[in-house]
Amino acid sequence: MIAKIFGKIIKKSPSSIIVQAGGIGFEILISSRTFEKIPEKGSEVELDIYTHVREDELKLVGFADAADKDFFLKLLAVSGISIKIALSALSIYSGEELKRIIANREVDMLRRIPGIGTKLAERIILELKDKLEEYKVRGAALAGLGLAENEKIYEVKQALKTLGYDSREISKAISKLSIEVIKREKIEHILKIALKEI
Repeated sequence: MIAKIFGKIIKKSPSSIIVQAGGIGFEILISSRTFEKIPEKGSEVELDIYTHVREDELKLVGFADAADKDFFLKLLAVSGISIKIALSALSIYSGEELKRIIANREVDMLRRIPGIGTKLAERIILELKDKLEEYKVRGAALAGLGLAENEKIYEVKQALKTLGYDSREISKAISKLSIEVIKREKIEHILKIALKEI
């Protein structure tokens, strides 16, 4: 079982790369986000690897960090999710964004991923939501905020919308704000922090 590869990139595209290691050229499937993180052709690269073995196929999937691989494996464990769909999910959203989307049961956000319809989106949420404890705890904390704090979040969202950011970027920024900051700081300062997270 191949778990890591270290070698020279001899071919690079948004969906796959070929890495030369030990005199062998390994074709490795990647997400477009991994593509953005790895160096240019001719450079050395180290990737975490998932080895997919079936009777009639052998595929290697590469990740720039172990956290992405871990979440990829969680997605792949859901019935109906193929390697292609899981990589598409990690191309459109980061692992952190996907965790938040699933924890918040945002079916529409999942349906933006090629190959995922309403039923599969609901299945992903059903099977994975209990595995995302940190996001459940944060969601409960946000739900417990008072009227004033919720008003702050609303105002920050509206300000970001006015500045031209889309709903995905806004959700990402809001998800990075700590409960303490929302409670303690004024709207203007919360907005500045949110802008740094986009």
